[in-house]
Amino acid sequence: MKLNLAFFGIVLLGASGVARAQTPPTGTVQPSVAVKADPSNSYALYVPSAYSPAKRWPLLLLFDPFARGEVSVKLFHEAAEKYGYIVVGSNNSRNFQDPSEAIRLLWADVKERYAIDPRRIYTAGLSGGARVASSVALACKGCVAAVIANGAGLPQGATLPGPEAADWFLVAGTTDFNYPELLHLKEALDARNVASRFVVYDGPHNWMPKEFAERALAWLQLRAMVKGLAPVDKEFIGSQYAIRLAEAQAAQKSGDILAAVRGYREIAQDFNKFHEVREQETLAKSLGESEEFRKARKNEKAALELQDEVARKIGNFLAGMRERSDAFTAFAAQMQSAVNDVYRAEKESASPARKQAIERGLASAFSYAAESGQQAMLKKDYLSAKDMFQAGETILPDSAWASYLLATAHAQLGEKKQAIQELKKAVEKGMTNPKSLEDSAFDRIRDDEGFRQLAAKIAASPKS
Repeated sequence: MKLNLAFFGIVLLGASGVARAQTPPTGTVQPSVAVKADPSNSYALYVPSAYSPAKRWPLLLLFDPFARGEVSVKLFHEAAEKYGYIVVGSNNSRNFQDPSEAIRLLWADVKERYAIDPRRIYTAGLSGGARVASSVALACKGCVAAVIANGAGLPQGATLPGPEAADWFLVAGTTDFNYPELLHLKEALDARNVASRFVVYDGPHNWMPKEFAERALAWLQLRAMVKGLAPVDKEFIGSQYAIRLAEAQAAQKSGDILAAVRGYREIAQDFNKFHEVREQETLAKSLGESEEFRKARKNEKAALELQDEVARKIGNFLAGMRERSDAFTAFAAQMQSAVNDVYRAEKESASPARKQAIERGLASAFSYAAESGQQAMLKKDYLSAKDMFQAGETILPDSAWASYLLATAHAQLGEKKQAIQELKKAVEKGMTNPKSLEDSAFDRIRDDEGFRQLAAKIAASPKS
């Protein structure tokens, strides 16, 4: 995905447009609002119940890697109602495509229709969408107040930002293959005195759980008070201080010394303007100089190295499969053996940290296979895509996404029976989103009775 970074800056610097005196539907998530200038572009929208065009409101722009605007807006809408944010999720910005034009159209529409506070524009995204969100902030040089980066950090080749660019809320799952990237970005931002927070949920590479979305907007609200962009709410600040202190103390008590040190440091950063934080500064310093901390850092380093080892071992076979079609079968067999060894090592390990590292390594290798296959699909090289997606299913046999991707390749190749079989496996593994079947890859099998039955089953799913 190639990003026109200079373009982003030009787009958002025009953030002071005057909204029309109209009140949009409030208090409900709108899945698709058509852009007036180009109705082929749209966005999901949430406007808080208290909205009035008589005042200006903070705006959260969301970017999902699959252009699922509604999914991202639904994640944040409860917190947005609580803190008074307009939330907009692009239905056009997606991985492997330059999102510049989609963002230009979206932004022109949003700033015309709604009363936006130009000092409080925030961006957020998942995975490739996080890189888009970061790109906007880096390009417009100060017009984005903060970024929520979920599952990925900066765009490739980007210069590390300083304090003038934005604040950064970084979030990753314990088995997210991009966990190390966000951890290292947090450390780099700390070294440059950039306001940031790093939180970790228990889970894979995906949008954060809803309670973490609430934490993210609470942090944006707090940082706005620190910077004088929002009125100081002493009750809110006191409540946030108590919550954050309890989290840091719980981490220390449980023996998670790394999370405890990070928690105390972030408390000192975020509350020093409103609260006495010398005790937290002292705790962070003393714990950070302890032997326990040194050992924890050593163990963390070992876990990160294990993740790299697993990803590299399997990734080498994947690269061979891509580059040596004449030796594909041999590479596939060797990869299967390596994957079996990795799962055996995970099962035999008694260390939760090592298990998580192995899961991240497998997820990283799967990501390589999936992205390689998706790139081949864009080039209409469906045979190569099928090979990569098949490898992905070997790496993560329980993944609904793996089976779904393989189904798209089979469908494009006209292999109806195999496509239906893979879709059935995807449903059995937990795929419940009816929109997943709208992909044009399935146009060739859409009238098949097996496809219609699966579509009906997904539509009837209580999770859809």
